[in-house]
Amino acid sequence: MFSLDAAYIYDIETFPNCFTLACEALNSDEKAVWEISDYRDDRKYLTQWFNWLHAAQIPMIGFNNLGFDYPVIHEFWMNPNASVTQLYDKAMTIINSFGRGNHQVWADKRLTPQIDLYKMYHFDNKAKSTSLKWLQINMRSETVVDMPVPNGTQLSLEQVDHYLKPYNVHDVTRTKDFTKHSMTALEFRASLVEEFGVDVMNWNDTKIGEQKVINKLGKDLCYDYSSGRRQTRQTPRTHINLKDVIFPYIQFEQPEFNRVLNYLKSQTLTHDEYDEKKIIKTKGVFKDLVANVGGIGFHFGVGGIHGSVERKSFKAGNGWIIEDIDVASLYPSVAIANRLSPAHLGEPFVNVYSELPRERKEWQKKLGKKCVQANALKLASNGVYGKSNSAFSPFYDPQFTMTITINGQLMLCMLAEQLIKVPTLQLIQINTDGITYTMREEYRDQAVAIWRWWEQYTGLVLEDVLYSEMYIRDVNSYIAVGTDGSVKLKGAYWTPDPLNYHKSISEQQPPAWHKNLSNAVSARAAVLYMTQGVDVETYIKSCMNPYDFMIGLKVTKADNIMLGEQEIQRTSRYYVAKGGQPLTVQRPPTGKPGAPKKNSKVSEQEYLEVMNQNGWQWDERVCTKNKSVHSTRVTAKHVGYLVNECNDVRSFDFSKVDYDFYIAEASKLIV
Repeated sequence: MFSLDAAYIYDIETFPNCFTLACEALNSDEKAVWEISDYRDDRKYLTQWFNWLHAAQIPMIGFNNLGFDYPVIHEFWMNPNASVTQLYDKAMTIINSFGRGNHQVWADKRLTPQIDLYKMYHFDNKAKSTSLKWLQINMRSETVVDMPVPNGTQLSLEQVDHYLKPYNVHDVTRTKDFTKHSMTALEFRASLVEEFGVDVMNWNDTKIGEQKVINKLGKDLCYDYSSGRRQTRQTPRTHINLKDVIFPYIQFEQPEFNRVLNYLKSQTLTHDEYDEKKIIKTKGVFKDLVANVGGIGFHFGVGGIHGSVERKSFKAGNGWIIEDIDVASLYPSVAIANRLSPAHLGEPFVNVYSELPRERKEWQKKLGKKCVQANALKLASNGVYGKSNSAFSPFYDPQFTMTITINGQLMLCMLAEQLIKVPTLQLIQINTDGITYTMREEYRDQAVAIWRWWEQYTGLVLEDVLYSEMYIRDVNSYIAVGTDGSVKLKGAYWTPDPLNYHKSISEQQPPAWHKNLSNAVSARAAVLYMTQGVDVETYIKSCMNPYDFMIGLKVTKADNIMLGEQEIQRTSRYYVAKGGQPLTVQRPPTGKPGAPKKNSKVSEQEYLEVMNQNGWQWDERVCTKNKSVHSTRVTAKHVGYLVNECNDVRSFDFSKVDYDFYIAEASKLIV
């Protein structure tokens, strides 16, 4: 089994005249910083450390180290006499390259195993993109530190000793903190190394699930080796006629649902004419596709269906119940019940995929619901569905994907259509894989009979939960209190458990580290007011945890955060405070600074021709009538309030907290 016991956390910094590498042992306080610069040369000792790591094959853990840090130190490993200039040039080549992946070193060429938390958490996915600085905010680090000197600076000895090295050490310590929060995920991957026969330590959850099924199917079914090179077997599509993927047993009584059904059957999905990968596009097909039935709007989309009442609360009792019914593993179950498969994988895929839920239940019976074996099988079921729409996967068949997602939505609509026939039943929400409603208790048997009919009709299985209270802001944000006293929080109401903060984040599935967890005190105050009647002002003013008042803000490298007239770091933490400064974000002009803006009815080519002719002066033929010009765009944050920067929590001052802001924010969440 892959061992993490002796692992080291590390990070590098590169400047034109200085290279540093800081490290710290995962399971002890042992740490070191090495420097190669105009002032010192620790290459002898750094080489000795690398040789020791290599001989013992001790893992090195970093953050985005596969994409940046390791390729640079590999350059040094291969050329121990490399100058600081050569190391800096290597770093700049990586940073300036279009795809940093081009510089990655394959696992069998590395001096020792590399574990990249950035890759493992899939932070390289645009939707989950997360920096180490943002993690420092979400981990509630005492300090959030950005690079104290501009990149590319020729550093003085004082800058190396007092700014660069402390910053390098700080980042390693924070990466170690994040590693400690990630041990369950790391140990899970370590347990799979022997099973998969390859290094899986840097794989995200979806890739693990994909590989689990590939192993069960056999690589010969998933890949073609006849040409001497491995070719991924796939079923790309030039078009998908949705009428051919909608199950024949999908039928409705409601005119609104029939309108949507007929519309979908008339649609054909295609790819862009010039798209070499021929990725099927759904843009526009689901735009504003809504059916108004049972008092809510059913919004159809690529990712699933959703709809909800808004800003309403519900309480069970006096003969009323609140019930939530979910389809167990909706998308995998649709595939299994209807024996669907990517076309090139056929019946063997159906047989393997159908075994996953049964095998998962067996592991849960033996070792408990949260055992790693059951988790791996859950990843396999969900991961395969997700990968079926990836042009890089052996499961790629976009028709398989669309068959599942469209029919899953329509089947839930069939269930809702029958449920609204039950006397007194009122729909509260429909969201991806389930329906929530309230009704008189005496009619529950009638509703249950409809579930059973639907389960038999579709081959899917429903799971139900009873709530005592529910507070809905919108489909994405709600509170549901179970009859057993458990509290389910979604969206704007979710905050990590204040008594077990880090564990409650790291155990989220998927992990919540990439989210914005700002202003926890207002969200908690709103939840406690609605569920327990706790006074909002009393709760907020009695909160003694400074982190609960913190707000995080991050901008791109092109933008600036301004606190009054002072620029602060691009990933910053602050709190709303009396006597503070106004907070703004400055963004560069979208065009040539000071130049008149283009009339929207004019082409870019025509605009440039005229402007180049007249020396970039306003011209009524191509410019806006109001004579607006391109200038720095300024966006004010928390208008009417002032803030104090708090990247060092020791600067927090309860006497300066503007409690009115936090009370007002909590009030916005109360329904």
